Amino acid sequence: MKKTNFCDKLRYSFDNLMSKGTLSLILLLAAITAGIIVVAGIVAACLNGGEFGNAFEMMWVSLMHTLDAGTIAGDETSNIGFIIVMSVVTLCGIFITSMLIGVIGAGLEEKMESLRKGHSLVIENNHVIILGFNENAINIIRELIMANENQKKGVIVVMDSKDKTEMEDTISQRIPQTKTTHIICRSGNIDNISDIEICSPATCRSIIVNADDDFMSIKAVLACATVLEESDNADAYITALIHSEQNAEAARIAGNGKAEIFYYQSSIARIMAHTCRQPGMSTVFNTLLSYEGDEIYVEQIPEVVGKSMAEVNMYFDKSTAIGIVRNGEPMLNPPADTMIDASDKIVFIAEDDDTTVPLAQPAAAKSELFADKKEDTAVARNTLILGNNDLLGQVITEMDCYSAKGSVITIASEKIDKEFVPKQRGLKNIKLDVQECNIFERAELEKLVSEKPDNILILTDSSDADDEADSKTLLLLLHIRDIARKNDFHFTVTSEMRSVENQELAQVTKVTDFIISSNITALMMAQISQTREQFVILDDLLSDSGSELYMKNASRYVKTDVPVDFYTVCASAVRYGEIAIGYKKVLAEGKFEIVINPLKSKEITLSKEDSLILVAED
Repeated sequence: MKKTNFCDKLRYSFDNLMSKGTLSLILLLAAITAGIIVVAGIVAACLNGGEFGNAFEMMWVSLMHTLDAGTIAGDETSNIGFIIVMSVVTLCGIFITSMLIGVIGAGLEEKMESLRKGHSLVIENNHVIILGFNENAINIIRELIMANENQKKGVIVVMDSKDKTEMEDTISQRIPQTKTTHIICRSGNIDNISDIEICSPATCRSIIVNADDDFMSIKAVLACATVLEESDNADAYITALIHSEQNAEAARIAGNGKAEIFYYQSSIARIMAHTCRQPGMSTVFNTLLSYEGDEIYVEQIPEVVGKSMAEVNMYFDKSTAIGIVRNGEPMLNPPADTMIDASDKIVFIAEDDDTTVPLAQPAAAKSELFADKKEDTAVARNTLILGNNDLLGQVITEMDCYSAKGSVITIASEKIDKEFVPKQRGLKNIKLDVQECNIFERAELEKLVSEKPDNILILTDSSDADDEADSKTLLLLLHIRDIARKNDFHFTVTSEMRSVENQELAQVTKVTDFIISSNITALMMAQISQTREQFVILDDLLSDSGSELYMKNASRYVKTDVPVDFYTVCASAVRYGEIAIGYKKVLAEGKFEIVINPLKSKEITLSKEDSLILVAED
């Protein structure tokens, strides 16, 4: 092996110095310049014999020659040695200055490139971190912007492996007005601890894991949980989206108690099941889940301590209490005689979290307007499902929990995946009729619709791209609308859509309800990221056990066709162990109006066709 000599060691040391970056190069040039000035000052002082000054004065003269090449024009030419030294110093100054300009320019360019890539540390407090940038992230950002409207400054930090400027451009195009919210983008791997630390998780409020696949989500949850534990940020938590039920438990284990794992398919299936049997329910869910309008909040209200749950809503004109949080556990629609403790938080529906102001005295209900107690009779219904995807089995299972015995569901699609269809023996109330046919052919569609179903549900094919899936849905909706008009058929239509923009286009088909899974998913994740208790509250509202949302005929609660305030409606609902949160008013031509959290002091006139929206056990 060849032995290293002095030149090799010098070259190696120089390479190491160069690799340390711009600052080390500037320091090297400064050291060389200082050495030249010192040596030149001493040599010049010796050559002129002290005639022009001592060594320190000559060092100053050398510095001036280094900085300004024109200084040499004013030198005395009688001392040739002095002129030679100053000329050398001036030439060195020119070269060093040129190199310094180049080094600084390269350093600035490198720094600008680093900033463009988004690798600099975020220094913020109480911000929300979104890991993963896609269409769902855009919807989440929209909701968080609305949530931050009553704050002076809200901050959202978005990280993805995509280019920082690409993310910023997409956000600015899709969300031109961010109001009081500042959005910061960073580039990095969402499952890498070092990259996540760039987003300052030690000072964040919460982290949203929004990866495209479950394996990346689980790795990101594990990395985030590790970072939060090491940073001692006990208040922050993780909200993660999981697509497959079998991966949900692994994600919870990875979260180590710091994560709320949101399995979106079960929630979407429940909303579809509720909406098919209760037209307008999708609007109710979208209203409650969105920060635009009325939504769910959790807050301590000292003024209602010692009051029963039945009394609480008589104290609020602009908000509706639907439950309490006791010892960290939410209880929706607790028994009417439940007394509010000092440590309890109220779960309520309000326009904003600062609008819940109790009255000094409770309002009085007009008991003379109560209706006689009547029980709703369950009626068997026929449902037509066009198309199939991995939501099909869950939707049918959920519908079976609420349907009357003898109900029929007809599933029609060109090709039906048997894995998506639940076994008949597992259903208690519903009979399945599976038909493989081309539902996009008018004749086949007319044959199916001529059976006069009570409800039609359209599911998109998961193998299709978003635009293609929505285009097929629009085609079906147009045909169904035309068939219904020509034959005077009356049924409700619930349609799954992929894009909010396509939903707006489909309004002309007069569909009763739209279910946009990506949008609902974003709404729920945004809610949970703001208040951790929301996870259990929303899960309870969407589950088939405990209290959930229902629509029931208004004539069961109050007298119809006479003015009645909503205080009276709420008091009447308490008799059934239920909480009234709004109403559905039927308008002309099969249209209806959904009102959530109405002003209780304002009188309304309900008809026999109108319904109340309630939180109830059944």
